[in-house]
Amino acid sequence: MQLYLDPETYIDTAAGMDISIPLSADSDSVRAWYCDPVKIEPVITAQFVGDVNRGGSVNFRNIMLNPHGNGTHTECVGHISKENFTINQCLREFHFKAQLISVAPQVVKNEQYNQQDQVITKELVEEAVKCAGNAAGCNALIIRTADNTTEKRHRNYSNTNPAYLTTAAIQYILDLGIDHLVVDLPSVDRENDGGELAAHHLFWNYPQNPWLHKTITEMVFVPDAIKDDVYFLNIQIASLESDASPAKLVLFEIRTR
Repeated sequence: MQLYLDPETYIDTAAGMDISIPLSADSDSVRAWYCDPVKIEPVITAQFVGDVNRGGSVNFRNIMLNPHGNGTHTECVGHISKENFTINQCLREFHFKAQLISVAPQVVKNEQYNQQDQVITKELVEEAVKCAGNAAGCNALIIRTADNTTEKRHRNYSNTNPAYLTTAAIQYILDLGIDHLVVDLPSVDRENDGGELAAHHLFWNYPQNPWLHKTITEMVFVPDAIKDDVYFLNIQIASLESDASPAKLVLFEIRTR
């Protein structure tokens, strides 16, 4: 179906490009923060077997996962707040104009931790935004990082010190008017930062005057075949009264009549 965004532009709703990573119980499924893989197991009692292949009448399974550690997820300010803000209450719109950019994180020496860090700086984001086309009206930004191999769909990020964004980069993103930040990393902050989570706090302006409508989505995978450009983005979540939810993100090309 053709869905018109205005008299001159439209999307083909049958041509969506899913950039989320499926949740599965495979041992090599993407994960972070020392989480175990997802568990999907049938309910079994003395009177009931929730598995058709084991004699049950239906498949009736429990699913155990951590939204932050297993696969693509969208989170709200409740991730860092004392207040019980939930993604189901904070995310009230689901369709956005989004710019996709690609960056190669810069390697720097972190003197505090005596490690080589990979950082996404303001300058890297600024240059990528300028190269990716007209971002006027975009309220979502998707950051794809190099090296962009399909191994990202199966990586265990725990204890690997993945790339992260500087606070200057976050401030620049906020200055662009971005409400929804999407990254292919396990976090916008350093894996080990002593609990500071400076990028999260800055993005949500917490605790001064929290921006409840803003979201961060982490651990997507954007294939190289999808070029840097402006797209129509759909963010789908479960109606969870929790700080984060597993998410499905779908991109659509914006076409002209």
